[in-house]
Amino acid sequence: MHPALQLNDIIYVIFRHLVNGSSLSYYESGGNLGQMTLAALARTCRVFHEPALDVLWGDLHFPPCLIHCLSDSGTGAIHYLNNTVRALTARDWEVLQKYVPRVMSVTFDPELTYCRNLLKALRQPPVAQPPLPNLQRLQCYSHWAAEDYPFLDVFFVPSLTDLAIEVSSFCIPDFSFISPLPILCPHLTSFRLFGYGSHESIKAIVSNVVMSLPHLQTLHCDQLSQAAITFVAWHPSLTKLDIRIPNGHPYDFSDFPHPTLPRIPPFSRIKSFGIDSLRLSVITAFIQVVQPSPFHLRITMNQGSSPEGLLELFSTLSNQQRQESIQSLRVQSYKSHEPRTAPIDIDTIRPLLYFSKLRELHLLMINSFHLSDKELTAMGASWPCLEVINLNNSRAQTAPSNITLYGLILLVNKCPLLRSAHLAINANVLKGIDEYPASMVGENDLFNLVLADTTVQNPRAFALIVSLAFPKVKEIAVGMRRPFHYGCHWDKVNEHLKAFRLCPEVIVDM
Repeated sequence: MHPALQLNDIIYVIFRHLVNGSSLSYYESGGNLGQMTLAALARTCRVFHEPALDVLWGDLHFPPCLIHCLSDSGTGAIHYLNNTVRALTARDWEVLQKYVPRVMSVTFDPELTYCRNLLKALRQPPVAQPPLPNLQRLQCYSHWAAEDYPFLDVFFVPSLTDLAIEVSSFCIPDFSFISPLPILCPHLTSFRLFGYGSHESIKAIVSNVVMSLPHLQTLHCDQLSQAAITFVAWHPSLTKLDIRIPNGHPYDFSDFPHPTLPRIPPFSRIKSFGIDSLRLSVITAFIQVVQPSPFHLRITMNQGSSPEGLLELFSTLSNQQRQESIQSLRVQSYKSHEPRTAPIDIDTIRPLLYFSKLRELHLLMINSFHLSDKELTAMGASWPCLEVINLNNSRAQTAPSNITLYGLILLVNKCPLLRSAHLAINANVLKGIDEYPASMVGENDLFNLVLADTTVQNPRAFALIVSLAFPKVKEIAVGMRRPFHYGCHWDKVNEHLKAFRLCPEVIVDM
């Protein structure tokens, strides 16, 4: 064996690549291929045993993997899936002790609602407390009953640095159990607790916890108290923030919390900023007051917006400082009370054309987009660094789109770094494209192409142009919901595209 493979640190790094970023899960028998490989390596030799188990148990989906460990120890997995509560046996804990110290991250899957019994069992003898002593990250996105959330405090350990809990607005739990969090987890740097909206008692508890976390780097929450938002606005280490702005009761940032220091603008240290509210006008007013200049900006409103409202937002954003700072912009609306919303045209988007450093643009609106090939090309010319563009997840809302494949080619020509495009185009129009379209676009990195709400009459011709213009595109995605005949046309496009990739000489002979 090579001497390098006798060093646990090197073996650990190599083994991490086997799991491909996935967490340990037993939803499918045996887990995924990487996990099965790690399990085999752990049994191969002593040198591999410890690093393989560390990687295999480092990221844990709870509770299936723990339950499967007990299936041969006398208690059985099925016991924890029914309504009977019973403590673990000494033999159960003896088995679990081999693995729980290795667990660094725990994720509760949203589909799991039967964790209560095992969580109760982990709080009782013979289980040593805390059961996961080295836990660093806890994520709970499950749809639990309100009374189940307090059981999570069994995982509040000094090593915890990342806590994420999402709750349903229809089932708000008593969150007093998180009150001792700053004492139990003094090194917490990422705190995400959201879904409670404007619930007053929860807002007070969350606000008190936030103001007791001096090392925060990431915060995601709903509404906060005035004292807490002031604390957050000038937090010295916070760089990533997602908050909900109250409707009709704006925050006040007139009081600077550090009178002995030179005053700096609120949120000036935030590099990644997410702002959520009921209406877009509330968010626009908030931005006008605080004037943030993040690298990444995410805006979400629960109601739809008119093009005039979007134009006001984009005009507000378009000052020189933000034009030079914003690299990623995402604007999303969920619903509209209006039966039909006006379309978004180039005049609405025009203020964004000054953001020359923009790398990602996601406009996910209720409104449709009315853009021509020429206007799409102008957008690309304004964003030479653009890597991702997503307009309504490529949903046209109204058909057909005025953008054609020719416009897409010109866009990529202006944005050679573009790697992902979600657009609605009219694939039936192939005019203006040279016999050798690669000469029109040049070398490019486009590999993810999503064209939902797009019909195609000539699958072979369309696939041929795509294969020549975008060499890295292996398949064109068109979304999940589509008529059967609509999907068949795109299946044919991808069949031709695959053939052109496998046999380039077919193209030459044409």
